[in-house]
Amino acid sequence: MQSDVIEEDFTIAVSFRHSAKPEDYRCNHLNLSVGDLCVVDSERGPAIGSVARAKMKFRGKSCCHKKAGRLRNVIRKATSYDEESYNRIGEKEREINSIASRKVSDSELKMKISYVEVTYDEKRAIISYTSDGRIDFRSMVKSLSKELDVRVEMRQVGSRDEAKMMGGAGVCGQKLCCSSFLTDFSPVSIRMAKDQGLSLNPSKISGACGRLMCCLNYENSFYKEMQKVVPRVGKTVDTPDGRGKVIVADYLRSKVTVYLGDDKRETFEASSVSTIKHEQQQRKPGKKGKGGKQKSSERGAGKGARPSRDGRASSKSGRPPAVDANSSSGRGDTPSPASKPKPEGERPAPSD
Repeated sequence: MQSDVIEEDFTIAVSFRHSAKPEDYRCNHLNLSVGDLCVVDSERGPAIGSVARAKMKFRGKSCCHKKAGRLRNVIRKATSYDEESYNRIGEKEREINSIASRKVSDSELKMKISYVEVTYDEKRAIISYTSDGRIDFRSMVKSLSKELDVRVEMRQVGSRDEAKMMGGAGVCGQKLCCSSFLTDFSPVSIRMAKDQGLSLNPSKISGACGRLMCCLNYENSFYKEMQKVVPRVGKTVDTPDGRGKVIVADYLRSKVTVYLGDDKRETFEASSVSTIKHEQQQRKPGKKGKGGKQKSSERGAGKGARPSRDGRASSKSGRPPAVDANSSSGRGDTPSPASKPKPEGERPAPSD
């Protein structure tokens, strides 16, 4: 069995028309320069791409990567026929894109055409689109296939995948992370922006895709660790100048700005202040303790009850209070004949 591991591999990075992120291909038998067109063995068959990185040697590495899988090979350097085919495919993709966009607007479908990819043999067109839900585009696909004489496939992509394919520049002025070096999309939450003290304005923390910027996740672990050392905004701390409230927390410099009262603000090192975890609140004067609790319980027990003529408490409804069967006043024993009350109007029997 032939092994896929080669001790010394030469690879190049190839970028395609609809993929801003270059992919590595093995080219041990070819000498290619940056900007040259070449035909590679891609996942969808032969494809034409442009060399984005020159030939490099990988010593002691294998052709198998855990994430990218097995490295594919470069078939050949592009010939004049391949260059003509590359230009013809580009014109055909632009034509299909305009026709599909027009049909979407005419049919009033809630979808957006992102890009169109035509295969190397020009027999199949893959239309990528973005949409919030499911779209019934069967009639549009039939009309496109009949008009263009190609097999049309529709593929729904997300806004992040669209930005990754199209590429662009971020607010930092650099190339988009998703189209340059990111291999997968990590979850990003608004909590990360809050922890880093950033503005929650969507235009400030959103990327080209309209979602939260992926770079919010890069320094999140640092801020999580610094929050254990630097008190957060709003915390009450003890400082060398007295007790105050944190109004600014500078995690990068490990400093805090504390409001000490009387319009006085001072900046301290985070190591020189201590957070008050449980603030001691001044208790209001009053009778508390065992005696107080006993009095309140007595008042609670007597609430809603009023004494009867015989001294027993009765409820407001007039019903007599329930007697416990195990109490001393009523043990549940049957009354003796001597203590049994006599009915009214019955006279005692004469004695002999």
